[in-house]
Amino acid sequence: MFGGTLSPMDPSQIIPAQVRYWDSLADEKHFCHPLNTTWLMRYADSKTRILDLGCGYGRTLFELQRGGYTNTIGIDFSLRMLKRCRCQIPDVSLVQNDGRSIPLQEYSVDLVLLFAVLTCIPHDEDQRNLLREIGRVLRPGGLVYISDLLLNHDLRNLERYNRYAGQYGTYGVFKLPEGLVVRHHTKEWIEELTSSFGRLEFEDFEVTTMNGNKSAAFQYLGGSVQLRDGQRSKPVRDVC
Repeated sequence: MFGGTLSPMDPSQIIPAQVRYWDSLADEKHFCHPLNTTWLMRYADSKTRILDLGCGYGRTLFELQRGGYTNTIGIDFSLRMLKRCRCQIPDVSLVQNDGRSIPLQEYSVDLVLLFAVLTCIPHDEDQRNLLREIGRVLRPGGLVYISDLLLNHDLRNLERYNRYAGQYGTYGVFKLPEGLVVRHHTKEWIEELTSSFGRLEFEDFEVTTMNGNKSAAFQYLGGSVQLRDGQRSKPVRDVC
């Protein structure tokens, strides 16, 4: 699995609207969520097996490899994004998934990166299911590193939060002009969503979105708490 492959899947099994959007813009979009190498050096090492879930065109995978983290795999539901990634990083393992499940075995990775993925998952239960899948593939003592968008308080965002709140049932969910439904989050929801992990790091920051706008954002690093033997997790460095 971890050896410079690209494994596509049956397109009929992938979330149709999302994959159409990302395939159509695969060569145009650029992502800016920063990779906190200080956190990585604190909790992981070069042997850490890292899954970049929703890897897109591979920007974060490239940064990982440049930092000496080469035991990596990228998963995304956009085949065109993965092909763009393959052109930039020829030797990385890439897998196309269905946008819901993670096609890996239980306890198979040490660290899962989830960068600007939750914003593309509007519904609470779908986000919960994804975090459960992450918990399934993480080894005991594994880590999840999330970077995503928070609610903003400028007039442009407040207007669209209010306009779509009744339609989607969650404040912060809205539709972009090009038709993609996305979500900005409250800190309280992120705390609830990640409650099955033990928080190790949390940081607010401002990011430039894929459409060139400024947005409030956060980064979260959490460790697996519920292990098979019932003990609290240790950092990845201690279990590799």
